[in-house]
Amino acid sequence: MSQKKKIELTRLQGIIAVASFSSGVIIASVCLFFIPPLGEIASSAISIVSELLVLCGAILGVKASYDVKFRKFEAELQDVIEKEKQPTT
Repeated sequence: MSQKKKIELTRLQGIIAVASFSSGVIIASVCLFFIPPLGEIASSAISIVSELLVLCGAILGVKASYDVKFRKFEAELQDVIEKEKQPTT
């Protein structure tokens, strides 16, 4: 996989993580605190959905952050290798 595709994938994961986390928090706050249920929906069902969305956002966010830091570390190592290969006079 090319470097550009990896960056795009990491950016997409970051966007999905933020969207998932935000929607989980919004669902939890709106459905559990502001809107009374119209029918027979247990609050635990709504909280499970929101918790899973928050978990998904957290996992993807950590992975995207790790990918960015790993790429930065890899670039620094490449710089060190290039400097060592240069002949010293």
